[in-house]
Amino acid sequence: MTAIPRVQAIVGSSVRLRDEAVTELLSTWSGPVKRVAVPEIERILLDLDTPSLFEDPALWLIRPDEKTLKKHRDALLQAVARPAVAGHLLLVLSELDGRDVLAKALAKADALRLAGPPSPKETQGWLVGRLLAQGIADPGVVAAALGEHCGEDVDALLSALELAQLYAGDERVSAATVHAVCGGSAERPMYELSGAILDGDAAKAITLLHAGAGAEPEYALSALLNELRKLVACTETTDDAQAATWAGARGKPNLFYARKRARALGRVTLLRLFQGALNASRDLRRTGHDPAAVIELLVLHARRVVRESAR
Repeated sequence: MTAIPRVQAIVGSSVRLRDEAVTELLSTWSGPVKRVAVPEIERILLDLDTPSLFEDPALWLIRPDEKTLKKHRDALLQAVARPAVAGHLLLVLSELDGRDVLAKALAKADALRLAGPPSPKETQGWLVGRLLAQGIADPGVVAAALGEHCGEDVDALLSALELAQLYAGDERVSAATVHAVCGGSAERPMYELSGAILDGDAAKAITLLHAGAGAEPEYALSALLNELRKLVACTETTDDAQAATWAGARGKPNLFYARKRARALGRVTLLRLFQGALNASRDLRRTGHDPAAVIELLVLHARRVVRESAR
């Protein structure tokens, strides 16, 4: 990867497609990768000019917001025009105006990669093609079922597809699979159950899980994963519209309380909870596992993680 430009960018409004593009690029990189939440761009650019005697050149991966990008545009422009010396800088951006001088410089250096998503009119065709590439039978029917629940939001569609694949396990994904993980009913709203889990209130969560006719475990888990995506997105950007887009939320949700909870729990805790929820979704697919017991175990895991974060 020594021939890659000194500075390059991956741009796209879809979190999932951006991350796929980042993963693909990193698979070709054999050196160290450095990620920073609050990028000190000037210091990073200085490091790119200073070969180290003690470590290999690094690939810096940063996700600057518009304000940070604007502040350091001139320095980045200079860096784009120079050859790589002691590492590389990868900018991961939700948007970059093609008329911007930085975008033009990156494009000229063959250092700008657009990661989608497709236009709304092309989304269903794009999704069918993706399902075909994954070997899913009846891709048109499955794509229609996903679209029924998620509309044209690419991140929501891919998240629902991933959950459906986990739910199906060794069986084929079908429209029925999609409906099972994206729909359902319960006597109490799912946001109450998700809230109790994220508060670490195991007693309330288990009571809600079994209230009335009871909540379908797959639906409860899907609701929790959606809420966690939103909270994690709140830790990545201060822009509500951007966070909503990254989380796959439709419309213009009010994120005041989501941000309050995200700050209280912290990114590390949220990622631990998210991993626990993914593990639970895999357990739901395994023969011999009681679905309700899987969710109850997740509730207890969440209580422990939330309590640890409060210490």
